[in-house]
Amino acid sequence: MVRPTFFGFETAKSAIYANQKSIDIVGHNLSNANTDGYTRQRVERASVYYSSSRNRIASSATGTAGAGVETLGVSQIRDSFIDKCYRDESSLSSYYQKSADILNDILDVFPEAAKITDDSGLIGAMEKIYESLNKFIQNPTLESEANIVKSAFANVVQVLHRADTELSTVAERQTTDLKTTVDRTNELLEQISYMNKIIVADATTASKTGSEYFGPNELLDKRNMMLDELSKYCNINVIPKENGAIDVEIGGKCVLNKDGVDAMTVSSDKNGYVKVAWRSSGENVSLASGSINAYIEVINGRGPNVRNNEETTTKGIPYYRDRLNIFAQHLANITNSSIPKADSNGNPLKDVNGNIIYKTFIAAKKADGTTDSTAQITAANISISDEWNQNGAGYFIFYKDENVEDYAQKLSVRLFEENNTFSAYGERFEGTFTQYVTDMVGLVGTDVSFNEGRYSAAASVTDSFLSKREEISGVQRDEETANMLVFQKSYQAAARVMTVMDNLLDTLINQVGASIS
Repeated sequence: MVRPTFFGFETAKSAIYANQKSIDIVGHNLSNANTDGYTRQRVERASVYYSSSRNRIASSATGTAGAGVETLGVSQIRDSFIDKCYRDESSLSSYYQKSADILNDILDVFPEAAKITDDSGLIGAMEKIYESLNKFIQNPTLESEANIVKSAFANVVQVLHRADTELSTVAERQTTDLKTTVDRTNELLEQISYMNKIIVADATTASKTGSEYFGPNELLDKRNMMLDELSKYCNINVIPKENGAIDVEIGGKCVLNKDGVDAMTVSSDKNGYVKVAWRSSGENVSLASGSINAYIEVINGRGPNVRNNEETTTKGIPYYRDRLNIFAQHLANITNSSIPKADSNGNPLKDVNGNIIYKTFIAAKKADGTTDSTAQITAANISISDEWNQNGAGYFIFYKDENVEDYAQKLSVRLFEENNTFSAYGERFEGTFTQYVTDMVGLVGTDVSFNEGRYSAAASVTDSFLSKREEISGVQRDEETANMLVFQKSYQAAARVMTVMDNLLDTLINQVGASIS
């Protein structure tokens, strides 16, 4: 059994180095205890094995046993499963949060959401029509009273215009925000791709341990923070590679790998629908969660009235624009089929088929500023007809003779009866105009409440996973302080071993040698 003379020194030296580096890392952990995204680190060690087969003539390995400790490198304490769970829940909570935010913007379009009797809303505007008609019925030949009726209808027209314009503003603002979010998503993908290259090229690691988090730890932290942010915008799947790089899948499509990055593009058509597609193929981005998915679903959401692939089944901006259009069309249909034109004797005019010819009070405004009674009416184009404007407010009066049948009263009854049927775009609602608006506003409020509730639940789960990740990866000061004391004692013990070895050699060389001589 042959033992190298300075063998013990090397053993003690390796222990000193390992413990010194461990103390360095403890200090590093404590220094970054409050650093965002920092992952706790530790020194990886392995017992040194010295093979006897290194010698030309094999001998017993006993002489080389106890060769000390090898410092492999510095790893991170991180759990990839917890990371995935956190990012999945973060994506889901971001989806519900963004959906609630956009729906709240839609809700703000309707003043009735804050106060049901608000005069600036549709319910208040219809109440003014009701009041003006009841007042007109008492004096059905006075042009001054007819002017009040016209003003009330003009007010409803303005309220519908305002609501439609504000919905368009919401759509434009959210589309702009979507483009900003997609740009940030593309930027993150490019940054992660760049980080991949740096991490793969890094040569700071002494050897491989098979640990996914063994390498340039600070770069890994930066990349993980980017992945955390990316998960808020879309549902992602991270695929680690042996060389330290990662591939990233979005919506089931691999968009970041060794070949580069596939970016997203955003476009919108004349109807306000948005399309988010992959630049390489032009295919629509398919997402299950994340704020980008929320933007797409609410901006393109037409509810049960879906007509094409661009639209979604979410009750979003197009859906509530449809509801406003139905309101406008039903108001025009009733109003334009209630007051007949009169002949010189005060009798309703009829066409060649014997059908009563009614006065047109509401029509669709064309691009040239004139109105068209045959065009489809929407909340955006509804207008007081040229016929009513040109003939003056008194055009609403059926006939100057007070003894004729009171058509204005019939109009009032039809407008405010209980069994009005609002039917268009595949939907049907029965009730008053007030009930129709209340139902519409109630739907938005219910969807807001639902998404806020789901966000609260998802955010709670997200925070739970974040806490679990912090327990695993975060710096625990008490634990690090305890480790520091352990490494300090180990360092002192290794130094003591070296002192003992020095004394042994001194005895062997100086004292034994001197006595022999």
